[in-house]
Amino acid sequence: MQHSERAEADLLHVVEQALRIRGVWEEVAMTCCCRPSEEVEAEYEAAASRWNVQLDARVVGLSSMWIGGSASWE
Repeated sequence: MQHSERAEADLLHVVEQALRIRGVWEEVAMTCCCRPSEEVEAEYEAAASRWNVQLDARVVGLSSMWIGGSASWE
């Protein structure tokens, strides 16, 4: 495989993973709005498993607070 073909394949893999991660976030955000962050985190784990992606625990924790409504935008 040539260098440019390999770079293109790597880029496509990154894009696919990004779309899966976005799918997880959208699924959780739509179904778990204003729930306790613990419930949101549990749903993140389930959704990540369904979408076959690994999520960083810190990102899940922070995002769960925002989706759950326990954090303020101000």
